[in-house]
Amino acid sequence: MVLSSLITAWTLLCGASLALTALAYVSTHAVLGRDPPRRGPRPPISILKPVRGLDDGLYDNLVALARQDYPSFELLVGAEDPDDPALLIAAQVRRDFPGVSIRLVAGGAPIGHNPKVNNLAQLLPLARHPHVLISDSNVRPGPHYLAALAGELADPRVGLVHNVIVGAGEQTTGALLENLHLASFVCASVCAASALTDQPLVIGKSMLMHRDDLERAGGLAAVKDLLAEDYQLARRIQASGRVVRLSPFRLTTINTEWDLPRFLGRHLRWAQMRRRQQLGWYLTEPLGQPMVLLMILLAASLWRPDIAVFGRSPAALAILGIALKLTADAALWHRLRREVMPLRALLLAPLKDLLIFALWCVGLVRRRVEWRGHWMRIGPQSRLVPDAPRPATPTVPASEARAP
Repeated sequence: MVLSSLITAWTLLCGASLALTALAYVSTHAVLGRDPPRRGPRPPISILKPVRGLDDGLYDNLVALARQDYPSFELLVGAEDPDDPALLIAAQVRRDFPGVSIRLVAGGAPIGHNPKVNNLAQLLPLARHPHVLISDSNVRPGPHYLAALAGELADPRVGLVHNVIVGAGEQTTGALLENLHLASFVCASVCAASALTDQPLVIGKSMLMHRDDLERAGGLAAVKDLLAEDYQLARRIQASGRVVRLSPFRLTTINTEWDLPRFLGRHLRWAQMRRRQQLGWYLTEPLGQPMVLLMILLAASLWRPDIAVFGRSPAALAILGIALKLTADAALWHRLRREVMPLRALLLAPLKDLLIFALWCVGLVRRRVEWRGHWMRIGPQSRLVPDAPRPATPTVPASEARAP
């Protein structure tokens, strides 16, 4: 009797999870169905591009920005290390596109514990234009990307514009798992937060803002020690009375040669980051990922096939739920990438959800994160503290790199 009641309760929980997931996916399709504004302001934009190492397809990623169909912009590429090989790639792009203002910067002193913010801090003072776009090194936008973002500024209330992110280019299992997660839970979470709540969920791969709005939010100094600098910066801009707007323009991020440890490492870091910001929301996350709940229901019902729920086999209900979730994932994949989800991706989707759930469990208790070679401990609001004393760093001004 007790086991039967537990399986019945778990079946109801699975139903609630499927309903919430359906709401999130419907909201996502609604956001994706909105066309980016075709008319609006076209202010000059300074693109801040922090780099470290040779990301997948870095040359083509930079070229995609150099080829933007936009009247006036500049591209500032920054690295912590003046000898970073990414600067050589950027220098080649500068030679190939002499008509585009491209500057290379390296050697700035750190202002905090977030390596990306340290990199941005050496770029921002050199930006010539009042509108700045923070753009990660692995994004590869279409030619109308800047116009789509700037079009959102037709609404004078808008203080920050971010994008729907789409992963592409996978050639390894790790990269495919990453792109699967971006095209399901991550995309649905970002779009549902925009459509259904007043708390934007911003992923900092693309953030357009005015420098005045950035300064009113405390500037980069306000997020220099936070792992979730993108989310916290958006919250601060919103708290200053400005609107954070999600653009429906799909921004492609290139993930090609990822191994499994890289995928696991990123999402363990993201899990800890989310847990340290909003514990209440973090605890509800499994409800937005019904695959694991349905697989547990399936295992329990196969163990006790004599138990029925509402006159039906829980195994049949679980299989139906799994099929519905995979169908929803395939439909969203097709909407985002404009291609049919390959069979391999469909078969890997349940494994991806299991791995993400395992990382969610670890994220509840773990406090140590690694990010591009930096080991730190994470505290409330994703505040970072070095895991070991850092060696003294001489304070030197950022300078434009002289890459050949």
